[in-house]
Amino acid sequence: MIEDKARRWRDSKWFDVVVIVAIVAAGTVMAGLLNDYEAGEPGADRAYSYVSEPAPYPVRIPGCDAVERPSKPKRITFATVGPQGYDNPRYPWFSGAKAAAMTEAAVDALPDSVELVFASPSQSLQFEPITDVDPSAFPQEEDADLFNGSTNARGSLIRDGYVGTVTVDVQAWDRPVLPCVAGALDRRDTRPDGTVLDSLDTWYEVNGVRTLERRVVAYLPDGTRIMATASDADNTDPRAGGRRSGQVPLTLDELTAIVTTPALTVTAPVIPAVPLMPSCGAFTDWNGPELTREKVARLDRALEARWASMPGSSDLILDRPIGSLRLTDFGKDNVCEVVTVTSARGDGRLEIVVVSGQSAASPQDEYLNEIDPDRITTVTADGSTITRGFYPDTGSAYFSITLPSTQQIIISTTPIRGSTVPVTLEQIEYLATAPELNLN
Repeated sequence: MIEDKARRWRDSKWFDVVVIVAIVAAGTVMAGLLNDYEAGEPGADRAYSYVSEPAPYPVRIPGCDAVERPSKPKRITFATVGPQGYDNPRYPWFSGAKAAAMTEAAVDALPDSVELVFASPSQSLQFEPITDVDPSAFPQEEDADLFNGSTNARGSLIRDGYVGTVTVDVQAWDRPVLPCVAGALDRRDTRPDGTVLDSLDTWYEVNGVRTLERRVVAYLPDGTRIMATASDADNTDPRAGGRRSGQVPLTLDELTAIVTTPALTVTAPVIPAVPLMPSCGAFTDWNGPELTREKVARLDRALEARWASMPGSSDLILDRPIGSLRLTDFGKDNVCEVVTVTSARGDGRLEIVVVSGQSAASPQDEYLNEIDPDRITTVTADGSTITRGFYPDTGSAYFSITLPSTQQIIISTTPIRGSTVPVTLEQIEYLATAPELNLN
């Protein structure tokens, strides 16, 4: 997330910044970083204010031979446009398979007493594609190095009933360890193997709302820089905005354990893991009933049972279990999954979406029905609305059913290799109409 990149840039270069983010379209993020540092409380005449914990200077920091004065704030505006891919030739150490292995390692590194909140993949410690920003957007091009070449994972945690956020950032690092700067760390520890650990327990305020934060940065001997940050920010409900629980879910020692996890380093061998799921989901008004972990497990079981009884399913190979539904970034009222299906006839992408409440056809569906003669919508005797689509030129198929309860199930297939999609329209209709998928 751009917010995390901006925080990392401030934390690493010790600039105080405010972040304004607008999601323009899928895969497009525009962001402005505005300098709004104040030594005291936010001014009443300012629409947006940022205050960090005061950094006394001069100061002695354990483990530091010298301590530098904090830098003056700077202003920067930058943009990333278009989806970022995992296989960037500029960063050969990273790939989709590496991201999947790192994701499993980060989740395994969490202490047993902490629960990872059920959320979308992007909020479940899944490592994102590497950031690659145009260096010319920065006042000094070398500042872009603190953004570029890093992959970021984020998740929400629950501990003793308190919710917080953890972020892990990994990048290849071929430069010296950054100097000690007042306000950027509380202590520095150097291990016998050369690992350098910088730790900080601090706070900052945006518009008067205080966030508690802990951070550990590791410079590892193999040329990896890993930063783990935990805060009391509760981001589990996008409709409620950011809340603060008052308790940071991880200690500095636990953050240290994360940043020194061998499988997270850039030189670690890639351990086979379930591939990361591509983005999927449906835009909704967020007004449907929340799909809890228990409800989603019920849907997964229904899909597994229906798939097992589906004619022809034994001839198909899946890259993940058919019951792999996850919450989406569009809200807690819809879940989805993308499965790669392989057969002797070719490979196909199978996408399944379940929306807990869809009171009316979406404008997009209505528009597609008007312009697409291959889509046919009918209403059944029980009041269900069904849309079927088949596209002979590509072999793609689409099936949607909206039940009288307003729950909607959408399944589509598209070819990946070959002209024939392994899963037919009849098969996805059979799958989508499983009575057990109805949660009501």
